[in-house]
Amino acid sequence: MRQDWEPEDLIEVWTLLEDDMKRVRNKSGATRLGFALLLKFFEVEARLPESAQEVPTAAVEYVAT
Repeated sequence: MRQDWEPEDLIEVWTLLEDDMKRVRNKSGATRLGFALLLKFFEVEARLPESAQEVPTAAVEYVAT
């Protein structure tokens, strides 16, 4: 997965939609963030990341906020 993301791309790809929020609502803390990132990563790549380094730092920061 690419590591450089423009703000517009982050919004388009990594924003949690209502269906996404339903899936993560019952999680809390770091588990919620991790699950949300895995969910969006899977939507983009059709696979789970092999390591945490595959998830773009900009995406982590965006989803966390």
